[in-house]
Amino acid sequence: MLLGEHPWPDPLQALYAQVAGATPEALLASRPQWAEQLSDWLRRATLEEREQARSATWTRLDTGTRSPGELLFLMAHCGELLWPYSDAPSELLQRLIARRAQLVQSWQEDGRGESEEVGALTRQVEGELGKVLARHLKRHPDALRRLVGGVRCAFDGRVLRFNDGVKDGVEVDLKVLLGPDKRLIGRLDQLRELLPHLREGRDKLVTFIRERATRIPWAECRDILEEKLFQLVASAEGPGELRGFLGSYPQGKREARWCARASLLLARNLEEGGSVSVIQNLSELLGNFEAPVQGLRGALHALVASLHGPGEYTRRRRVADTCWEHLVPKAEPGLALVLLWVEEHLFREALRQGLPEAFERRNRARERVRGLAVADTLGWLAEECAELWPRLESERRPGADELAAWRREVTQRCAKKPPLRKAAMEFFLWCAPDAAASEAELVTLSLVKTSTDRRLLRKLGEHPATRVRFRVRAINAWLAAGPESAEPETPATLTGALRHLRSAGALSLGGGRTWLRDRDLEELLLGAFGRVERDFSARYPEHAREDEASLVTRLLEDLAREFDSIRSDLSILLSQGQPVPLELSFRFRRRPAPEGGPGPEDGARPAGVALAFVLDVAVDGFLTTKRAALVRARKLESRGEGQWAPQLRLGREQVDELLGRSESSFCLFLGPPAPRAECWMVPARLVRGLMEAQASLSTVPRESVQRVGRSLAQWMTYELLGLWTGDDRPGVLEWTQDGAANGPEFVVDISVRKNAR
Repeated sequence: MLLGEHPWPDPLQALYAQVAGATPEALLASRPQWAEQLSDWLRRATLEEREQARSATWTRLDTGTRSPGELLFLMAHCGELLWPYSDAPSELLQRLIARRAQLVQSWQEDGRGESEEVGALTRQVEGELGKVLARHLKRHPDALRRLVGGVRCAFDGRVLRFNDGVKDGVEVDLKVLLGPDKRLIGRLDQLRELLPHLREGRDKLVTFIRERATRIPWAECRDILEEKLFQLVASAEGPGELRGFLGSYPQGKREARWCARASLLLARNLEEGGSVSVIQNLSELLGNFEAPVQGLRGALHALVASLHGPGEYTRRRRVADTCWEHLVPKAEPGLALVLLWVEEHLFREALRQGLPEAFERRNRARERVRGLAVADTLGWLAEECAELWPRLESERRPGADELAAWRREVTQRCAKKPPLRKAAMEFFLWCAPDAAASEAELVTLSLVKTSTDRRLLRKLGEHPATRVRFRVRAINAWLAAGPESAEPETPATLTGALRHLRSAGALSLGGGRTWLRDRDLEELLLGAFGRVERDFSARYPEHAREDEASLVTRLLEDLAREFDSIRSDLSILLSQGQPVPLELSFRFRRRPAPEGGPGPEDGARPAGVALAFVLDVAVDGFLTTKRAALVRARKLESRGEGQWAPQLRLGREQVDELLGRSESSFCLFLGPPAPRAECWMVPARLVRGLMEAQASLSTVPRESVQRVGRSLAQWMTYELLGLWTGDDRPGVLEWTQDGAANGPEFVVDISVRKNAR
């Protein structure tokens, strides 16, 4: 026995040695005797002895050079010796067929290949191979692919025949393999995996799988098939496997839940830079869904959402190419318009990155829609929006008159033909960024001309994109407010449009959450402060090495510009001659540092920067208040590229000094987005408690600050301007004046004048 081979049971050891050393003539003559001995042993063998014989047989069949006697003993009785007690061996059938070929070759070399006795033994060996495969499949029905891997097969409508080098082949009756319906799903999936290995009968096997699958109630197998489908998506399998899966289970092409899940996964993979193969599989899967499920819309929804955020050009390019493959522009001009706009966006991104074939890809996209009668208008609209919408999100925002002229031209070009109106309505509601939401709603209003357009607008309320559904609700509210017979008038300016939306209830109305008693105004203030805060936090890693004074100066300058913008927005919202209900003023000044005095970082403990927010409020000319909120600003220190300190350095004596001056004191912590892009405002007394809990004299935990802190935008809107904080004592107000000793480095003066409406 060779090293590493499992030993035979004692009764079989001598028999195997006798057979292995016999000559071919003696082997054929004595075969009936040792076959009878083996049968007697099998009738008396225990389970442990059978398992020992199985291990010994498999190790000798799997490896090593064997004599003709050994091969005949092992192959002629493998059905009795290879019992399937353990796991199914990988590529079992292929390895047994290889040993069978060696046995036949040895007979041919001895000149016995054509004898009648050898022919009978050959047929017996083939029968034993079928017996081994049948027994393993019966015990391991879900291991069909594993057992027959590497062997080509054919299907005649009833029987799978594996004939890789075998004359008649090894047959598997599918009625026996499939068994009861309870386990039918997994076994049908095993058969589906054999489709790429079929020599003939592929269509017959696909038909067989479909017919058997239709017998299973869809409600029972839907969840199982869904998980199998998305396992295929996450694997390295190509689009062919996905098409084969959906071809075997065609009801899945109409499953809305599968489509929504694939669209969500595609959006997440595009946003987070997922695997290119997974993105390709998801986009290919979405392209194969049928009506009424809009699979292509799901893929485009993920692609459009990724264009408004971070993402990689290669992955977006792959999804766009797949969408073009499945799109029929004549049937869906609206989706063609969306894809043209995506191509314009990708074209500009490719130019910025210096990628080749940017112009060729753009031209090929336009050629795809060249057969449409409205192709020129679609191309013009896609190019115009790709140019205009980024400007609305930047400092180059066009004026109200420019936008009104642009809306008028869009209406003139698109409102004449119903297919153009349908395509443009979905496009504007779907693809316009948040900065262009008002423009999108206005253009859509101007395109609603007939009752058919209104029905289409209501149908868009079930669109897969959340942005579309919300915008449709606002427009439907305005349409419902007017008479059904009258066509909506096109608002001439942004001011008129906002008045329409406000009168229809699309803009929130109500008493508000503060003494201002105007929820719209509060939302305007909160949104403005939030934009400044998010932009500052997002850019913080670029300026993290600057001192607190420079960082605070940049933050206050941005807030001052936003206050100017708020005043401009308020004047636009008002009708001509209407008094301004609220006057806002925001100014800040920095006290000059004393000559020869210590710097902000020269103390025994980290000091930070002191600020004072002084709020002066006058309501209707008779109710006034002036108060100050003291703030100590401190930054989060960087420890390398993308690494941040776990503690915020702040001296306990500075916190005590702040609380000694006023109980209405806060600490402002500046840092990068973690997890939200915001600056953390924490009451000084709470910071003092956190330092006490950590027994720290100079630091406060960053995680604790994130957990208890409030964003700067919310603090300024609802606490500072809402008059829920601040100290109106004369001593505190005097300390904020320029002549006060050891006063704050920055003084922020905010004035609010509210007139009666």
